[in-house]
Amino acid sequence: MAAAVTTSFYAAPQEPQDAMRLFEAACEALGYNGNISPPLRASRGPASALILAKEWQYADLAERLSDAIEQSYEPSWSDGEFTWGMGLKEIHPRGQFNAFLAAAEAAGPGRWNRLSAGPVEACPQVVDVDFPTLALSRAEWIDGALLLRLNPLRQDPSIFTSFRIVGAEPRLWEVSGIEGATIDVTASSVIVRVPLVEGDLHFTPSSY
Repeated sequence: MAAAVTTSFYAAPQEPQDAMRLFEAACEALGYNGNISPPLRASRGPASALILAKEWQYADLAERLSDAIEQSYEPSWSDGEFTWGMGLKEIHPRGQFNAFLAAAEAAGPGRWNRLSAGPVEACPQVVDVDFPTLALSRAEWIDGALLLRLNPLRQDPSIFTSFRIVGAEPRLWEVSGIEGATIDVTASSVIVRVPLVEGDLHFTPSSY
């Protein structure tokens, strides 16, 4: 029945009603509708189930799966990269398993269907980040303002790095939150220069 969960995941954007029935039957057979006892076996199934639980707003199921995954799959940071060890004691994290778990972290109501149903709409993006020297643990547009959370591998306010914001409306921006951060607006992008310190960086639209 674990394979049925993954089948439901792939079928959901195409045949949502049939996929939902298959998913519910699989969750019942796998015991996901009651207490889920860790450790979970390393597979794509639990992550696929969590994606669909969030997709279809099965809040209780999503909470139980999240707790079991947290206890079973060894989430950890290493050299600026977040991965899940899956309990496999391997040198390198399993790519496919980690991909499904990362998707589950980003999942939400209707997101898998929207992503699969048509082209992703063009939107502003942060590019050319010097990872792992600098990682962004949050990038979110809120009421027209951009919030970035900077997490450098090693903090050193005397060292600077840069990245670009592309696809944003060309205009003047005010930057705040991290001392020493500067921006240079060009016709094609916003070039951001920041020191290697941890914190939130706010970009607020100003006048043209």
